[in-house]
Amino acid sequence: MKKKEKNLKTSTEVITEIKFLRDQIKDWKKQGLVIGLVPTMGALHVGHESLIKKARVECDRVVVSVFVNPIQFGPNEDYDKYPRQLESDKEICSRNKVNLIFAPTPREMYPETHIFTTVVPPSSYQDKLCGKSRIGHFNGVATVVLKLFNIAQPDKAYFGQKDAQQLIIIKKMARDLDVPIEIIGCPIIRDADGLALSSRNTYLSVDDRQKALTLSKVLRNIKESYEAGIYSCKEAVNNALHLLHPDAELEYLECLDANTLEKVDILKENTFVAIAARIKNVRLIDNLLF
Repeated sequence: MKKKEKNLKTSTEVITEIKFLRDQIKDWKKQGLVIGLVPTMGALHVGHESLIKKARVECDRVVVSVFVNPIQFGPNEDYDKYPRQLESDKEICSRNKVNLIFAPTPREMYPETHIFTTVVPPSSYQDKLCGKSRIGHFNGVATVVLKLFNIAQPDKAYFGQKDAQQLIIIKKMARDLDVPIEIIGCPIIRDADGLALSSRNTYLSVDDRQKALTLSKVLRNIKESYEAGIYSCKEAVNNALHLLHPDAELEYLECLDANTLEKVDILKENTFVAIAARIKNVRLIDNLLF
């Protein structure tokens, strides 16, 4: 292990071309090294760092992809203004001893955008929660993730539980398409005030952040109801809804099975409660896993 540590770079290298990343991966595989991939859209925060740290513990080499994926954004969504801050991302990766950042351009990833093969997860996994209002979103997510898997060929890939529907769909895709990669979900990381970390939190004013905190308050109340012996999803949700700020435009608050995304009526192990709401024009999501 000491020999491997000597090869770690103090400043993380950025690769923008698929060919050069594949060449490096090929060399690592010849050495028998375990490779971990942390797919991100950049604007890295402590939540991303938790994924990187877990990958560093479990893998010999870690690749972080930084790519704002255009095909998962709808026409009226925030693709153009989504935060892009590669220099600060590089600092975070260097501090956490990431071996490589893969930061391709959209043209590098999609050279033929006018006619392009996409991955389409089952409709029963897509037509709810975020997929209900973001038509085609998970086609874009599944497509870019499979591309990253094929490019980096990692042994393990790390995703946050905050994007629970995304994580479940990626696990389903990997099973169905026989992708030989271990998909690892990591717990939600929250700020001290309870807000789930997200790159979109930077859009919130101080006042709007206080309103956003009511999403996690709703989830905590549902957990408290469960611990008090209330297992009915309907009852627990109704008891908690009054905590949501009036200015928060609720998109959904649902209880689902954490494997199949089917709705459930009873709170139990392997259930998760998911919430999405808009504070002004900022769309936020959060969830609680039982």
